[in-house]
Amino acid sequence: MQTEMKKMNNMIPLTIANTLDQSTKKRVEVAANQTVKEAVIHHNPTALATFDVYDGEGKLVSNEHAAHHRDATLYVGVEKVIGGGVPRQRLGELQIEYPSIQPVKQWTDRKEAKMLLVRFPSNGRTRSGFWEVVIHCPNASSALMHAYVLNFNEITLTPSVSLFANPPSVGYAKGASNGFIPGSSTTQGHWVCHGRIEPHLQRLGKDPVVRVGAYINHIQN
Repeated sequence: MQTEMKKMNNMIPLTIANTLDQSTKKRVEVAANQTVKEAVIHHNPTALATFDVYDGEGKLVSNEHAAHHRDATLYVGVEKVIGGGVPRQRLGELQIEYPSIQPVKQWTDRKEAKMLLVRFPSNGRTRSGFWEVVIHCPNASSALMHAYVLNFNEITLTPSVSLFANPPSVGYAKGASNGFIPGSSTTQGHWVCHGRIEPHLQRLGKDPVVRVGAYINHIQN
């Protein structure tokens, strides 16, 4: 009897909700020493294959123990992407290879740049002799990035890579913007088809400078 009472006292009541549909809630009791995510695995009210758990203020609590959240309502949502742009203090490393590279103001804060502008020779394929390209890299250390040619109206010879005003429906174009560069309704850009670059970037590890440098090298060759 004492063992059963002790076990009951160690059970933590929680309400688990779906961030996408907060009418979907489930009241459960879970072991105090379980992490919140472990508890939710057994009581997940969503169809998400991968997920994270957040408290009522939006704080990530997936790896916290259930004991810290007695009687709380916790929310199951999409997995938090850990990453960021290129640290501003490391832009100089990219400028060694690409001297023209600059952060795009509206995508840059005090710590990092999530979009970069770079110019490199077009080998006679544009009137100016250069490509002007923006690289959208909001999660440069972990996710796929995308490039857009700004001076596509200067093209005189067929580029060595395919350019699209509207990216095709393929996996490696996921997240690409149509017609305009991300975050803008006025600046047009043609998406650069980078092919299946993501596995190569993943093999390079998590260093954002290494990954962005490799990406630029890939699209210009």
